[in-house]
Amino acid sequence: MDDFEELRRLLLSPEQDQLRALRDDLEDQEKRARDVSGVLPQAAKLSSERGEELSRALQPVVGDSVRDSIKTRPEVFIEAFVPIMGPLVRRSIAESLRGLMQSLNQTLEHTFSWQGLKWRFEAWRTGRSFAEVVLLRSLVYRVEQVFLVHRATSLVLLHVAADATPVQDSDMVAGMLSAIRDFSRDSFQAGADAALEEFRVGELQVWIAPGRDAYLAAVIRGNPARELHTALEETIENAHLLKGTELQNFSGDASRFASLRPELEACLRAQYKAGAAENDLTKAWLAVAGMAAVAIVATCLMVRREQRWDDFLHRLSVEPGIVVTRVEKGWISPSRVAGLHDPLAADLGPLAAQAGLDPARIQFEWKDYLALDATSVRRRVEQRFGVPAGVRVAVMQGGLEISGSAPYEWIERVRREGAQVPGINSLAERTLQLTYDPTLALERFRTAFSPPPEVTARIEDGTLHLSGKAAYEWIAPVRDGATRLPGITALADQEVQVSFDPALVLRRFEGRFGLPDNVNAVVQEGALTLSGEATHAWLARVRKGARELPGITALDESKLTDLDQAAFQQSKAVIENAFVYFLVGKENFATEGFAALSRLPDEIRRCQTAAKRIGNEISVEIRGSADAVGNEAKNLELSERRAHAVRDFLVSCGLDTAMLKPLARPARPAGGTGAKPAPEEADRRVAFAIVSQP
Repeated sequence: MDDFEELRRLLLSPEQDQLRALRDDLEDQEKRARDVSGVLPQAAKLSSERGEELSRALQPVVGDSVRDSIKTRPEVFIEAFVPIMGPLVRRSIAESLRGLMQSLNQTLEHTFSWQGLKWRFEAWRTGRSFAEVVLLRSLVYRVEQVFLVHRATSLVLLHVAADATPVQDSDMVAGMLSAIRDFSRDSFQAGADAALEEFRVGELQVWIAPGRDAYLAAVIRGNPARELHTALEETIENAHLLKGTELQNFSGDASRFASLRPELEACLRAQYKAGAAENDLTKAWLAVAGMAAVAIVATCLMVRREQRWDDFLHRLSVEPGIVVTRVEKGWISPSRVAGLHDPLAADLGPLAAQAGLDPARIQFEWKDYLALDATSVRRRVEQRFGVPAGVRVAVMQGGLEISGSAPYEWIERVRREGAQVPGINSLAERTLQLTYDPTLALERFRTAFSPPPEVTARIEDGTLHLSGKAAYEWIAPVRDGATRLPGITALADQEVQVSFDPALVLRRFEGRFGLPDNVNAVVQEGALTLSGEATHAWLARVRKGARELPGITALDESKLTDLDQAAFQQSKAVIENAFVYFLVGKENFATEGFAALSRLPDEIRRCQTAAKRIGNEISVEIRGSADAVGNEAKNLELSERRAHAVRDFLVSCGLDTAMLKPLARPARPAGGTGAKPAPEEADRRVAFAIVSQP
């Protein structure tokens, strides 16, 4: 068998070692993480080359993660987007200011010139504003609208327009562009890849920059430079680069392309004619200087307000019980702040005032929720239970820690209802000392035991003092359970006079000992009187324990017969009054002697049983005797033989030898009295004596 085991070990040991190594590798999470990290980049690269399944699988997870992160820590994304959004905002503002200044400059240049007067007349004649006429007459070109259109569906994905430009229905414009493209392609039998690049409609012309899945259509007034076409092509390329997957998988939701608005707005370019009188330029520059001063002051005010707004948002981010999910800053209209607000969180009006903002200029849109941070949970505990003086409450990792000195009634309520407070999972009592209100403790005692009217109760230093008169049935449970009540540490009932109901005392006696059918029991003034007949065992239990029962101080059994003692005495008398007679000079039984002897074994057994019931053991003395005729020594020997003959007979009947004690008695002188007519015959016998001992 050992050789077989050795062979199996040699054959299977390498594979078992490899299996153990593999199992260790699978159970070692850190090693598995290192192994996966080694192949994860290459796997991601191969998956991206094969198709977009990995990106589509990760999109929901990454999207949910980003959304949850923005809800919990928006400041991280704010810090990440500031470097991007800042230049974009500055660029947009600069472009707007540049266009405004150029338009203002042109308006001022022609305000007091002959050309300006003609343009004012034209504005009055056509119903247009003077600034609009100046803009049109000094304009080289301007991109008024830009459309991003999906090629397959001809739906407008995004539409931007310059300020003060009348906007038509974007879907109608996209349909028109699609119709013109299809008409041109069908009319001239162009290929499927042929695209319509530009066409003119009155004062407007449309330039189209085609792309793989979408194309860009720019509505232009004037004569643009060809560099604009390059800008449009770069814009459509960037759109495909940023939203290529969305464009390819477009299903009708255009809101996903709103992030391309800055790219399209950058295409809303304009160019104006140069030239103006020197004096007009001076006036224009003075106006520009004034506007610049106004802009500087406005910028300072904006920066200051921005700082105050940032300070307010910071205060909101660190305030317990508040989660900000959306912020909309309004420069003219009221600002809006939305998010989650715990019912016990601080009022935000003072926070706004501390940050230097007008609370009336901020619209709050809150949804109630239960915050689980330590401060909010502690506020919830304080609102529900209150915190008595001397009690210290802390919340740590979902556990409520209580220390100090607390009233019993308060801590009991916290123990019962603490886990019902949202955010509390456990309760820990650290060096907690309980205090008890004597009035409330006495009320608990009265509720638990309902004292009789004759009893007076008071509590001092935790000790319950009782006085008056009360039944034993009331005072007994009080002695047993009063100190188990909170606030009661000791009981003083020396001044209580206890009374006993005889019927209830007798009922307690019967409940403990039972009452035989032949026994009558009466309780009077604390004395238990028994009469009738009862077994020795029952009487022994009563003798031992009756006086231990409340309400029994004495026991009278003079009228009660001990059945087992009586049976023992009766059997003892029968045995001791029995005689076994022998023949003259012999140890042979006489006829009447054998008849008497044959009845003794059963009687001895009955006597032994009765003796055991009264707690005694017996021995039977077999006293042999002979008449006085003959030699005294021989008579003594004959007496002994006769006693042994009786013993042997009893042993043969099943009695224990140790219990039988044969004895020889010397012969009595002639003339003794006896049951038989002849004294010498009476001496030729064996008598019995019962010796009883515990």
